[in-house]
Amino acid sequence: KPVGTSTTSTFRRSSSEPQRPMTPLIVRECNGRVAWLAHTTRADGDLSPSNVASDELLKRRRALIAHPWRAVRQVHSDRVVDVTHSEPVGDIADALITDESNLVLAVHSADCAPVGFISDGGAVAAAHAGWKGLELGVLEATVRRIRDLTPSGVITAAVGPHIRAAEYEFGAQDLERLRRRFGDTVAGTTYAGQPALDLTAAIASELDRLGVAVETWSANCTAGDGDMYWSYRARREPGRLALTAWIEDAAND
Repeated sequence: KPVGTSTTSTFRRSSSEPQRPMTPLIVRECNGRVAWLAHTTRADGDLSPSNVASDELLKRRRALIAHPWRAVRQVHSDRVVDVTHSEPVGDIADALITDESNLVLAVHSADCAPVGFISDGGAVAAAHAGWKGLELGVLEATVRRIRDLTPSGVITAAVGPHIRAAEYEFGAQDLERLRRRFGDTVAGTTYAGQPALDLTAAIASELDRLGVAVETWSANCTAGDGDMYWSYRARREPGRLALTAWIEDAAND
C-alpha cells in the first residue's frame, strides 16, 4: 500500500476474537491456527507497565485478551527476545517473537511506531520502532530472527498508529543522517514549515529493503488525534497504547 494509507483486514469472527474490541490490523489463518495483530486506543486504558500498577495492568490486559501477556522494558534498542510460556520475560529489548499459541506479545508506544509481523511459517513478532531503534536496526533484527525461526515462511507486517511528519519537528543534523540511511522521502515538513522526520516513510523504506510487505498501515497520527491516542511529543502525556501479536490455538475456534 502507499505510505500513510489504511486498510481493513477481512476476517472470520470466531471465539478467538478479543473480549473487548481492539483495532484489528491483520487476522489470518496460519498453519491451522489464527494469527492476530491488533492495537489498543485510549478507550482500552493506559497499557504501559511503567505507569500502571501490576494488578490493574493485569485486569486491563485480561479484559482485552485472556491469554498470558509478555512485554519487555523498551529502551530504543535493536534487541529481540524469544518468548515462551515456560519462561517469564523481564528483559531489556524492543522486539519480541514467538511461535507458541495463546501467548500475547505486546509493545507499547505513543509517538514511536509499533510494528507487528506474521510469518505464515507459524510465528508472530512485535517491534517498537522509534527513530533511534530504527537507526540501530530493530526491524532488521526482528525480521532476521523471524526468518531464523521460520525459514520458509513469508512475512507480512502491519504498522500501528504513530506520529506523522506534519507534527514531528526534527533536528537538521539527525534528519540528514537518517535521510542518508533511509532515503530522501524521510525528510518532511511540519504544518509550521519546519524540518520534520517522516517516520512512516523511514519504516516503509526499511521494510521494503528487507523484503517484507506491509499489509496494513494505520492512517492515524498519535499527535494529531488526542481523543484516540496519547502523545508525549505533542502533549507530554505518559500513557501508552499496546500493539499486540498472538496466535490462537485452533482448539479455541
